[in-house]
Amino acid sequence: MVISFEKKDRKIIESKGITIIEFKRILYNTEKTIEDTRQVLKEITDKITKAWNVFVENFLEAVDNVKLMINQIREAYHYPTSRRYRIVKIFGKYTGTDIRFNWRMTFKIKRWIARSCC
Repeated sequence: MVISFEKKDRKIIESKGITIIEFKRILYNTEKTIEDTRQVLKEITDKITKAWNVFVENFLEAVDNVKLMINQIREAYHYPTSRRYRIVKIFGKYTGTDIRFNWRMTFKIKRWIARSCC
C-alpha cells in the first residue's frame, strides 16, 4: 500500500511535531495490528462456534437418551398410554412406519373428520 499526501496534509502532520515518514510508519503498524487482531478474533469465534455445536449436539443426544429411558420405564411398568398415542403406537407396530409419520397422519385425519362433520 502506498500512501501519498498533499502539501496541506504534510503541513498538518508536521505541525503536530512528527515527520511524514514517522506518520506513515505509524499508519502501517496500526494497519498490521488491526489485521492481526481481526485474525485472532476470527480464530476465537471459529473455536467458540465449534464448541457450541459440540455442546448442542451432546445436549440433544442427552435429551434423546432421557426420552428413551422414560419410554422404556413406561413400557416396563405398563403405564397406560393416552388414547391418541395408543392408535399411533398400533399403526407403528403393524405397519413398521415411523411413529411420528403415523401421528401426523392421525392428526390430519382427525382434523379432516372434525371439519367435514360440521
